[in-house]
Amino acid sequence: MRKLFLAIRELFYSKLRYILIGLIMVLVASLIFIISGLAKGLSADNASAIQELQADYVILDSDAEMDMTKSFVSRSNMQQIEQTDGMKEVNSLSIQMRNATVNGTDKNEDVSIFITEPESMLLPIVAEGNAINSTNEVIVDQSLKREGIQLGDTLTFGEDKEVKVVGFTTEQRYSHTPVVFMTSEKPEKMNAFVVNSGEASLTSIQDEIGSNYEVVTNGELLKGIPSYSQEQASLNMMIVFLYVIAAFVLAAFFYVITLQKRDQFGVLKALGAKTAYLIRSVIGQVLIISVLCIGIGVGLTYGIGAAFPADMPFKLSPIGMLQSSMLILAVSLVGALISLVQVIKIDPIEAIEGAGK
Repeated sequence: MRKLFLAIRELFYSKLRYILIGLIMVLVASLIFIISGLAKGLSADNASAIQELQADYVILDSDAEMDMTKSFVSRSNMQQIEQTDGMKEVNSLSIQMRNATVNGTDKNEDVSIFITEPESMLLPIVAEGNAINSTNEVIVDQSLKREGIQLGDTLTFGEDKEVKVVGFTTEQRYSHTPVVFMTSEKPEKMNAFVVNSGEASLTSIQDEIGSNYEVVTNGELLKGIPSYSQEQASLNMMIVFLYVIAAFVLAAFFYVITLQKRDQFGVLKALGAKTAYLIRSVIGQVLIISVLCIGIGVGLTYGIGAAFPADMPFKLSPIGMLQSSMLILAVSLVGALISLVQVIKIDPIEAIEGAGK
């Protein structure tokens, strides 16, 4: 604390100046946090059902370019994969984009239907209600609850397929629509196989199924979701530019402030203050201001996030906020380093003569 005495004393002495800088930092940090939250929210809204997929690998038609809705696989290959040495579990997955009629009324909902076998590893944990016990029962994402759908309601697909909602699950959305999980002993059309590989290696699985099929991870599968990569690339580019802008703005602020204090630093040097002490003072000021402003920005972002509508794709995670905070702090320090050149180059005699004019 003794080493930061000069930094803290100046913060209290020039309160208005540092409050204005702090306000800019809070706004920049909040903007970065909000854009990051929107990027995470859109990512989850488009692909949380794939991100949360309980499988080691997904096997697709090699001509589908990792788009599951364009892939078609044969049940005979499922039996072939099950015979791979060390394979633990294999399930099929069929995906259908459909419109569901609610309780036979005019109310409709666009949904993604995930069909798999009973007792499949793909069936999610039920947050409310019961698990699926028959082919006429479904588990749906909780976002449908916000649309007014309750346990016991019926969903009708087309003219003859009617199912009953028996449970709600969380974080299960695909292509910006809620996922409806359904079971079938032998789905007619299968888009992919999902495997828990156990001791089976990727090479042995690929050798077993041949070149007509492609084995991919969940992360690779995200690239095949329509518009996913484009959405994330645009938002990530905005976030990168915000970091760059933040670095330039903060560097300019701290450089100008240090330049204004050039004579003071010169006098302090003439009185015996070492350059290292002055550098620690400048870095200390930046650290104090940055940590305080980032903390306020975090609180402000959580407050703004709570005010957003429930159906708005916005997601904040403590780890993500911590990573963004550390990056903003690093950017602030990098920006402040430029101003240190002025501290190092100050000539005490020249500064005293300048101060006396």
